[in-house]
Amino acid sequence: MNEYQSLFVQEAGELFADLYAALLPAEESDFLGGEAIAELFRILHTIKGSSGGVDLPNTSKYAHHLENLLSLLRDKKINYQSGMASFLVDCSDQLQTILGLETKGKLSRDDFAAQLNALEGMAASFIDAGNGESIAENETAKNVENAENETAKGAKGDENGEIALPSAGDDGFVLFDPADYAAAHELPSAGDDGFVLFDPADYAAAQNAETAENTETAKKAKDAKNSENAKIVPITPITPKVITPEFVRGAPPPEKSIEKIPTASIRVDLEKIDLLLNRVGELVITNAMLRRFAENLAAKSERSEMEERLELLERHIRDLQDAVMSVRMIPMENVYAKLPKIVRDISKKLGKQVRLIHSGDSVEIDKMMVEGLNDPLMHILRNALDHGIETAKEREEAGKDPTGLLTVSAMQENGQIIITVADDGRGIDSERVVAKAVEQRLITAEAAAKLSLDDKNAFIFSAGLSTAQSVSDISGRGVGMDVVKTNIAKLGGIVRLHSRRGAGSRFTIVLPLTLAILDGLNVRVGDQRYILPLSSVVESLQPAKTMIKSNGDGSSKILLLRDKFIPIVELYVLFDIEPKFTEISKGMLIVMRAGEERFALFVDQFGSQQQVVVKSLEKNYRRIRGIGGATVQGDGTVSLILDPLGIVEKERDMRLERETYNYDY
Repeated sequence: MNEYQSLFVQEAGELFADLYAALLPAEESDFLGGEAIAELFRILHTIKGSSGGVDLPNTSKYAHHLENLLSLLRDKKINYQSGMASFLVDCSDQLQTILGLETKGKLSRDDFAAQLNALEGMAASFIDAGNGESIAENETAKNVENAENETAKGAKGDENGEIALPSAGDDGFVLFDPADYAAAHELPSAGDDGFVLFDPADYAAAQNAETAENTETAKKAKDAKNSENAKIVPITPITPKVITPEFVRGAPPPEKSIEKIPTASIRVDLEKIDLLLNRVGELVITNAMLRRFAENLAAKSERSEMEERLELLERHIRDLQDAVMSVRMIPMENVYAKLPKIVRDISKKLGKQVRLIHSGDSVEIDKMMVEGLNDPLMHILRNALDHGIETAKEREEAGKDPTGLLTVSAMQENGQIIITVADDGRGIDSERVVAKAVEQRLITAEAAAKLSLDDKNAFIFSAGLSTAQSVSDISGRGVGMDVVKTNIAKLGGIVRLHSRRGAGSRFTIVLPLTLAILDGLNVRVGDQRYILPLSSVVESLQPAKTMIKSNGDGSSKILLLRDKFIPIVELYVLFDIEPKFTEISKGMLIVMRAGEERFALFVDQFGSQQQVVVKSLEKNYRRIRGIGGATVQGDGTVSLILDPLGIVEKERDMRLERETYNYDY
């Protein structure tokens, strides 16, 4: 069953996301509407049925008990009570934990019994606190009424040969089978469907003619139903045995309670699959045309026609590649789905009021990129909630809204994905960060004094550096931001930080649009060939000597282009290559964008454009900063693909190392 359980766990992840999407707004408003209740019932019913089908009985049983409570709400047998939404969130957390433990075979019988006992006890307390007793009575009365009606309908006659029929509806008419009525009354002609409408006055006479025997039969049925229903209690209150107040009050479950099972499958919109199929069909047709033409090529020697068909084939191949790429792309809303629950749990644990806003839900990102983005994004959010946003009291004293604001946005621009996470909290104490950096000998005090505010704040990305006063299970060990920078770099991206004391912080993550296929520009430095992502290229030029300037100490060169100063990065210096030219005016400058920055890359020459398939250098060799991957050229040689974002980082670090990171040991 492991294979089927793995598939269910994947499905359960989406079901829990839907569960929280319905519950979290309800928790905030402390109200559950009819549509939300129906949706929650549907989700839990699916979890119950599916988990039972893949041999996860405890998960199924726990979901069943939750479903029972929602059934009472859905059928309006109990009314919504304050705090019920929070209770359902906590129970959903516990259900997720139970699923994770059961799939790994680590769920003990005693632990499960304790959690199930706690669920039943709390559910019963909600019923007792409301109108549970009156509901049971109403349910009994309803069952008795149904029994009387069924008994009366089943009676075929009395001592006078008369029978009792169903009571009339609110409109004064009733549908009945004429065969049952024929024995006692003269009937009007029945319709084609075998049924007829009749005057309720005629029916009243027959109904009043019930015999004492039938009355006694109904009475016995009523007593039997009362006796049966007296034993029915929606949920019997059970005193919790092994349960902590934290669970009842909504403590978040342990992180990663469900073990993530790697999978190569993704769900794809049918329209994208159809598009892919159409492109493949066009490719097959074009290939057949080319093959037929090639059979006659030796006789006709029509090279130009061959080239036309090759161009057509190339165009269809490009369309096919684009279609395949569209299948790999998923909207950012899949990434955002987890955020409300995480923000809710952490802010609740910290006793803070936080509102989350996200935008750019429809922006698409490579599926493979999402896998590496999740952890960095979670670290940033946790730090913003723990260190950034203040408590309601602190915010009021600072003249702010008691509820903190956390915003996450995504946009696609120039072949890049730009994700921004911002908060309106206390901001970063840059002087404290620098003091820690000096204490850990990451920089000298003299050099630190010359840094800009953002450069000072950037030290929070250093390994082991933390300004937290205490270590908690949320943050404070100095590893989170280091992980953020490292993981984003593995994706070929960079992370930038802008923060002002008292005004909040903004993290900007810049990632390439995809890791699989890109349009590239061939460049050469010495005897080395490289590929530049065309999406990052702004323009190219061979500069005049008057356009080349130097900074104050002459350590860096700058391009003056249309009254703007653009820093020059000499690729041969960066990679320690023997170039053809060292004088910039004799080579070529390619102006590039890397996130929000621009720089001019100095190379010997550049050549043609081409579409390349990106192969991971890290998987096949190791990670090299400034190199985003490799590709195989048409002649069989391998060319390295340059990473503009990594080049900026590498050049900045080399410059800082030359200027500031000098120690005398």
